[in-house]
Amino acid sequence: MSETSTSPAKRPGTGQPLTLNLTVPPDRRFLAIVQGFVRELAGAAGLPSDEVLLLEVASEEAFDNILEHAYPGCRAGDIYIGGVLGVSELEISFRDEGIPFETGPDQYPGTDTEDGEVTERGLGFRLIRNAADEVRFENLGRRGKVLRLIKRLAEPTTNEPVQEVFAIPPAPEQNYEIRPMRPEEAAQVSRLFWLAYGYSYKNEDFYRPEGLLHLIGSGHVISYVAVGEDGEVAGHAGLLRPDPVPMAELALLVVSPAHRGRHIMESLLHALADRAGAMGLCGLSGNPVTSHPISQKETYRFGFVPCDLDLAACPPREFRALVSGDARPQRESYIHCFKYLTPPPPVTAHVPTRHRAMVARIYDNFKQPCTMGEPGPATSAGDFRVHFDRSLQKGIITVITADEHQWPEILRVAQDMEDLAGAEVVDIDLPLAQPATALLMNLAEDAGFVFTGIRPCQSPDGDSARLQRLSVPFDMGHLRIYPGFGEELVEYVTEAIAAVRK
Repeated sequence: MSETSTSPAKRPGTGQPLTLNLTVPPDRRFLAIVQGFVRELAGAAGLPSDEVLLLEVASEEAFDNILEHAYPGCRAGDIYIGGVLGVSELEISFRDEGIPFETGPDQYPGTDTEDGEVTERGLGFRLIRNAADEVRFENLGRRGKVLRLIKRLAEPTTNEPVQEVFAIPPAPEQNYEIRPMRPEEAAQVSRLFWLAYGYSYKNEDFYRPEGLLHLIGSGHVISYVAVGEDGEVAGHAGLLRPDPVPMAELALLVVSPAHRGRHIMESLLHALADRAGAMGLCGLSGNPVTSHPISQKETYRFGFVPCDLDLAACPPREFRALVSGDARPQRESYIHCFKYLTPPPPVTAHVPTRHRAMVARIYDNFKQPCTMGEPGPATSAGDFRVHFDRSLQKGIITVITADEHQWPEILRVAQDMEDLAGAEVVDIDLPLAQPATALLMNLAEDAGFVFTGIRPCQSPDGDSARLQRLSVPFDMGHLRIYPGFGEELVEYVTEAIAAVRK
């Protein structure tokens, strides 16, 4: 049996409807809960007590009708009660997924007898009609059917929260200790992420202290904190290193709103750069979002150079720390940036001729010697690994040994992730040091993949070229890019996408 549950209302804002939902089993024991839901919602809408009572009676009639006709003992199901409070009207709905019947309110079951007398059920439906200004009945196909009661409001509502929201006051000026996180501080870090980002941060493990500690214990994350004189964790930053390559991603950056403007993040980044250098890593990557140019500017300020676009990297989120309220819902993208901690080594890049100028531009920005290699067939059997992240709806195919003969198998994996697993974007990372990579890039681009840039030190034998294929609508004009080379990169990829769509 389903448990009784109430979903939270959407966060109200000016002119936005307030939406609430209740799900109960088809059992009359839960009628009082349903009526209470309707009563409180009608009261919140400012309806007078006699009209509230009529809606309670109507909800009983609608509930009993579903019990009798939708779920007549042959199959269990739930009853879904919804409330939408707009500026000028209240809608209360009753939906079930039971036996289909009527096509509209006039055909509602048992309203009249053959001689025109009103039946008991017909009287009940008249009570429903009398309680509302408008009654609608809709068949929803596989989602069942719904009865909607519309009540016009005499006085408009604003749906603004009753309670006042206060700004977080600044913490007292103090000194901060920058050091590795201690296990007992994991709960503070989780709270810090919620305080700064809500539940919009892409790594869900950081909302669970045990998840954070597992990532640290497995060696995938190195976690540093800034701790105030009172023992409060004021900031956090980490190094992500899931693969044994000579680089790490600088991520998991957060500073408490009460402690901002005190160079805490700068201190954390310097400490992590020192730690990465002590580990013998060649460099660090950073991934500022494309919805916030200032975060890109700050990343560049620390010496990071843009070199790749990570398009549609995660589902659209209300990333409250960064995204403006007028942003259109689209999968979030990142600008992949890199900072060398040691002198960049000379590289040989095997890419098709059409991409050589852009690849040379990227390496020039790193002041890194680059030679363009000629394409050539594989000299050994290919090897690749596959990763699919269900929460991000994203697949990544990492080619370890490039082999053009393996392309049909790689393409089949990409298609399976899209068609069977629901991937909205699939990435392919190819080792630039290997001659067969240029051949694989041609095959991938013929299949609709787009070259988006270079990812330094990410391959076991050097740098990787990234290609992406999106299976959802995506507007490149939605990206907000800080002036500089990032704009050139976006323009280059935009032209490549347009060529694929022709």
